[in-house]
Amino acid sequence: MIDRRRFAGSNCVVTGGLGFIGSNLSLALAEAEADVTVIDAAVASQGANPENLLGSARPIEVVQADIGEQGAVAEAVAGADFVFNLAGQVSHIDAMENPVFDLDMNVRSHLRFLETLRHVAPDSVVVHASTRLVYGRPQSLPVDETHPCNPHDVNGVTKLAGEQLHLVYERVHGLRACSLRLCNIYGPRQRIDDDRQGVLPSFIRMALDDEPLTLFGKGHQLRDCLYVDDAVEAFLAAAVSPAAVGEVFNISHDKPLPLRFIAEEVLAAVGRGRIVSVPWPYEQAQIDIGSYFGDSSKAARVLGWRPAVGLSEGLVRTVGFYREHRPCYLSST
Repeated sequence: MIDRRRFAGSNCVVTGGLGFIGSNLSLALAEAEADVTVIDAAVASQGANPENLLGSARPIEVVQADIGEQGAVAEAVAGADFVFNLAGQVSHIDAMENPVFDLDMNVRSHLRFLETLRHVAPDSVVVHASTRLVYGRPQSLPVDETHPCNPHDVNGVTKLAGEQLHLVYERVHGLRACSLRLCNIYGPRQRIDDDRQGVLPSFIRMALDDEPLTLFGKGHQLRDCLYVDDAVEAFLAAAVSPAAVGEVFNISHDKPLPLRFIAEEVLAAVGRGRIVSVPWPYEQAQIDIGSYFGDSSKAARVLGWRPAVGLSEGLVRTVGFYREHRPCYLSST
C-alpha cells in the first residue's frame, strides 16, 4: 500500500465521483487530506448517487456537469495536481441499445475534457479508467497488456477510443496520462438494482431480496473479481508513479473463479438463497466473451500494486454495507 500522505494538501479532481469507484476514490482522497472536487453529470442510470459521498472526512466540492462542458469544468480542473478520470457510460447493455449516447459519453466528452486539461491543467497527472472489455474474446489466458484489442461490443470500442485519446495527448501534448484496464470491480456504493454494472452486483441484490440468483448456462465461465478498495489503491499508485505515464495496466485479481462459485460465495455472505440456471438470453449471448481473467503482473512490477482482499472477505464487507444503507440503494423492503 502506498503512503497516502503523499496526497495531503494536493488538489484532486475525480470525474464520475458520484458513481461507484469514483466515490470510493474521492472518499479515500479526502481521508488522505487532499482537496477533492468531483465532476459528475449525475446520470442515475450510470450509478451516480449523492449518497455515495456521505461520511467524507473532509468537504468535497461537487460540480454537476458533463466533463465535455468546458465552461462548466475549466475552473474546477485549473491547476489540479491529480485528475482521476472515471466519467463515462459503463453499461454494455445500454451501449448496445443506445450506441450514439455511449459514443458521446466515452469519446466526445473525453476528447473535449482532454482539450480542457491541455489548456488549463497541462501539468496535472491524469489517470483514466478503462476496461478489460477492450480485449474482446481472449485468444489466450491470462490476458496481459500485449494481447490484441478486439472489442466485442460498442462499450469496449468507445472505452478503447477514450483510452487511446489519453495516450495520444500524453505523446503529443505531454499530458502525464495513463490508463487502467479494470476487471470486474465490486463493493460498497455500487448500483445494484439491476445488471447494468455487472453480474456480481446483481447477484448481491437478488440474494438480499431473497430472490433466486439467475445464472446463465452452467456458470463455468471464469472471472477475476476485484474489491473496490484494491481498485482505489491502483488509482492512487498509478497517480504517484512517474513510470506509469504513457502506459496501460491491467488491474485484476490473481485468482479467477467460476461464476457458479462466485454466486455460491454471495449466498454464503448473505446467509440464504439459491441458484437457478437458465438459458442464455439472445442479447447477452451476443456480447458474452466467455472466460476471462487478466494478468496484472505489470501493475505489480511498475506500480508495486497487488490485490489484498479475497472474494469472501470482500463480499462480507459489501453485504454488510448494503444491509446498513439499504434505503439508499435498494427500493424493496
